[in-house]
Amino acid sequence: MTSTFRISALAVASLALAGCSSLGSTAATEREAASLARYQAAAGEPVGSFRFFRIDGYNVLGESAVAVWTSPRQAYLVAVEEPCPGLRWSLSIGLTSSMSRVYADFDRVQTRDGSCRIDSIRPVDVAALRDSERAARQAPVKIVEREA
Repeated sequence: MTSTFRISALAVASLALAGCSSLGSTAATEREAASLARYQAAAGEPVGSFRFFRIDGYNVLGESAVAVWTSPRQAYLVAVEEPCPGLRWSLSIGLTSSMSRVYADFDRVQTRDGSCRIDSIRPVDVAALRDSERAARQAPVKIVEREA
């Protein structure tokens, strides 16, 4: 093989892989948007703070929101300043707190790549969220063919 041919083959392979990864990224972004919409529909009015001892779980909902579970029956939709460095791909998060409370406009969501200020906190109606997730799983799948 000539070196020009090898470079061309590598370029084609790189472009193909980049195309595949962007398709996966688009699907992930669409799933995040659908999850964020379900959380927003189940969230109540903003509150100034919530009691915090530990994170029981969390769901990243894009670059500007995360659902923080403090128990199996208690969750909060936390909106953060944009862009939040590394939030979307973070393997773990942390929260700053004061006197066992997390405050909007003061505390921060921490990621490996940095931290971002919490803009708002909304308690989530977990029963309503689970109902909407159940309905989303049971909804018929619509297959859309794309034109070439």
